[in-house]
Amino acid sequence: MIIRERQDSFVLIRQHDHAQLSGQIAEHLLPAWLPPGVDREAAALAITQHDRGWRYLDHSPLWDQESDSPYSFINYPLGPKLSSYRTGLDEAEAMDPYAGLLCSMHYASFQQIRYANEAETARFYKEELLRQERIHHQLSGLDAKRVERHFNLLKLCDSLSLYVCLNEPGASKDEEHPWYREGIETEIAGLGDLTARWANEDSVTVSPSLFQTEFMGSVTLKQVSKQAIKAQGFEAAYDIAPEMTQNIIFRNE
Repeated sequence: MIIRERQDSFVLIRQHDHAQLSGQIAEHLLPAWLPPGVDREAAALAITQHDRGWRYLDHSPLWDQESDSPYSFINYPLGPKLSSYRTGLDEAEAMDPYAGLLCSMHYASFQQIRYANEAETARFYKEELLRQERIHHQLSGLDAKRVERHFNLLKLCDSLSLYVCLNEPGASKDEEHPWYREGIETEIAGLGDLTARWANEDSVTVSPSLFQTEFMGSVTLKQVSKQAIKAQGFEAAYDIAPEMTQNIIFRNE
């Protein structure tokens, strides 16, 4: 779950819904960044489905007594998180092995996984390296540079979607989540680092140019009042909160 705290409420965005926005972003990328080819559809699928394991956790979000707020994807308990990661990666691979490869590379790149000291996390990392080796063997002849490019595009679309989800609409640079105040790092040849900013409460601009044309994306969220949480408990307050759709216009600066 992605959490934004407001004075009187929490905004909650399910991870899989955030990933759908990542996929919408991918659909509108310039061909220079996501070139046509037989594997383009599988790469776009990976971007859209990379957080599908979170569906099981976000169906019943948990309350963190220590922080007096809902658990987010950042501080969610490790055991169930890794279990859901595995399930989601298995499902992505079943949908398309190449998509599964890219999603596995994405999770294995997380610093807290790649350099973990905990045995459970280290085991997960080794399992994913084996998954990647197996898929590479299954899909013999993959272009390593193209795989790396698709992997980096997944990270880019994920980061730009998270930019929308973690920041309040219309936020100034000073008000942005700390991850984004210095821009978005990319490792995509020819692109360089990306700057995203809210032009107003409804639109986000990016530089350098990413998109073929201006487009509208959307993400589903819930706004849960703190008063309802206090009166009814978090689980009930979350369940009765209506789903809302946030629309965002994306354009090149």
